Amino acid sequence: MTKPRSYPSAPVVLPDRTDELEPTPVEGCAGCTELAKVRDWARAGHDMTTVTDCNVLMRKHPEGH
Repeated sequence: MTKPRSYPSAPVVLPDRTDELEPTPVEGCAGCTELAKVRDWARAGHDMTTVTDCNVLMRKHPEGH
């Protein structure tokens, strides 16, 4: 049997994707407009989890635009 380590492993380095472009709302779409508004409020409150969620939802918008 392998002896368990008694020291921490090396840290996991994740890619920094903050420079990627965010999706833009489609003109005339109420859903996109609302997601963009929530994203702006979340960014102002330093809630980057909600910012990311809004970006994902906007990219996978059910209207297909």
